[in-house]
Amino acid sequence: MQHFRKIETEQSLRDARWNAARRLDDCTAYMANEAQRMGALGFAYLRRPEHLCRGPSWLRGATASVAAHYRYAREIMGITDRDQLYA
Repeated sequence: MQHFRKIETEQSLRDARWNAARRLDDCTAYMANEAQRMGALGFAYLRRPEHLCRGPSWLRGATASVAAHYRYAREIMGITDRDQLYA
């Protein structure tokens, strides 16, 4: 029987990580990972060229929303500003 290799998608990999969670520590690690991933995607979204024509108030709001993902991830992981040199 022939089977396909490397057909996993990002969604299926995230589902596998979530389904592998057995304890609350696993769940918090998963949520922190997802919050960081969404923050990184948000910053990439903000750099797209079509957003150059938007106003500064939109950019402030969008940046605050993306930064909230990172703040949530750091809160889950228990990381403070003193723990990070770049914070």
